[in-house]
This record gives sequence, structure tokens and C-alpha cells, in this order.
Amino acid sequence: MNYKEIRTMIEEMAKENHEDFVKALISFEKGIHDKEALGTLYERYMENDSMSLLHEEFDYMIDELRESGQIQDDVSFEKEENDLVNIVGNIVGKMEVIERVSRTGESFEVVNFSVVSKDTEGNKHYTNCSAYGEKADIPKGFKPGDFIKLFGQERKSIDENGKEHRNLKILSSNLLKQKEQTKEKVDKNKSVLETIKKFKIEETAKLHEKMELSKGVER
Repeated sequence: MNYKEIRTMIEEMAKENHEDFVKALISFEKGIHDKEALGTLYERYMENDSMSLLHEEFDYMIDELRESGQIQDDVSFEKEENDLVNIVGNIVGKMEVIERVSRTGESFEVVNFSVVSKDTEGNKHYTNCSAYGEKADIPKGFKPGDFIKLFGQERKSIDENGKEHRNLKILSSNLLKQKEQTKEKVDKNKSVLETIKKFKIEETAKLHEKMELSKGVER
């Protein structure tokens, strides 16, 4: 079955039962299996004419429902752990700043980015990070390559294929070292080493010259 056939099938499914089609797609893509929560997400989706399916707004809505205790995930589908953690690592990929509007009509910003960190064994771990509202002020100034420290609520989930996903809702963030500063330090260290090396070469040459002169006098 090629993509055209699959698209035709999807269109027929959407026409036949649009509500269940939308709920199934949200459940599949976002890992939500609570029926009441899916009903709430569907209602909000239908109320927002500018919102497309799989829009990033779903992520904010899902976080909001989780915080208010309106989502009860089925552990047979997804195993979740929510912990307050510190993450130290480098920003990778693109920084994304999104303008959002809350249910009360207030606008706020969300900053999304990914961080790569290493465990005690040297294994790399990637975490998707999000900062909302006033928490987004500091991360907005971060750049790819920056070395940062984050504190927040980490959610680990395992999908149906056994793959682990890490997401962090940022509570506080600190810049430890900018990419340019790190490069500057490397260049500076390189410059110092080159100066020392050059000095040693010059001193060795002078020593050889003195030894040659000394031999000439003895002769």
C-alpha cells in the first residue's frame, strides 16, 4: 500500500467518524490514552479554527491537563516517571520561540530546544526541553552549542516500540559557558602552547649555538 492509498483511506476514516479519527491520531502521536482527556483535547481543537491536527499547541494543552490531574494514562500503553532533576549539557539543534495564547486570552512565549548530556559512563542522552511564560526569558538568549544547567520536571516515557523519550519542563535555567567563550578559551590555550613551544625551540637553538661557539674556542 503506497502513500496515496493510505491517504485515501485516512480521508474516508475522517469522513466516517471525525471525532474518533482525531482522538486516535492525538493518542497515537502524543501518547495520550485517557478517554476523558482525549475528549477535552478534541473539544478544544474544534473550538480553535486556526489549529491544525498535530499542532504544537497540543503539547501545551496536554501539559496543562496533566498538571491539573485530568489525564490518567494507562500504564499498559506508557510508563511514565516524573522527577525533579538537574541536567547539565550542551544545546543541540534549533532554538524555537513560539507565541501562545492561554485559555484566558493572555499571550505568553514558549521556548523549545534539545540538550545533549552524558552519564557517568559517557553515554549521550538527548532531552527535549520547554520553558513557559516567565521561565522562557533566560532560555531565549541561549544558542546552539551553549553549555547550560537546567532544573525542572523530567518526564520519561517509553513508547509502544520500546523507545525512551525524555522531556523536561524547565523551572530554572543557567548559562554556564557560551559557545564563543569556549572557543575563545581553546584558541587562547592553543596560543599559549604555541608560544611555549616557540620559546623552547629558540632556547634550544641558543643552547646549540653556545655549544658550537664553545667548541670553536677550545679548538
